[in-house]
Amino acid sequence: MIKRSFSSSVSTFPSGREKKEMEIGHSLGDGRIRFALTAGACLFGLVIVLKNILQVPESRLFPEIVVYIGIYTGFSLVYPVTIHERHSHPINNPSLWCALIVVMTLAIIVFYAL
Repeated sequence: MIKRSFSSSVSTFPSGREKKEMEIGHSLGDGRIRFALTAGACLFGLVIVLKNILQVPESRLFPEIVVYIGIYTGFSLVYPVTIHERHSHPINNPSLWCALIVVMTLAIIVFYAL
């Protein structure tokens, strides 16, 4: 009887799943996806607060939400332009941009509350 022994070899190349996880991690670390998710969550939260908590009438809310979508889209388009060149400027920090979106959202809510 012939016995076969299999040696375990460790591959230096990542598998397809590992590559995908590395790409996702790199994208989140880049800040663009994190910023887009923050902007989307803030816009979604803004609509919920204005409609359900502050009870802004829909006839007034709809045109203004279209304007806010334009503003959030503008921020989402400007942010990648600022990080195009990798300098260590504070304006390239994704946390700063996320904080700016959150502050802007809170300012809009305070404006409606007053």
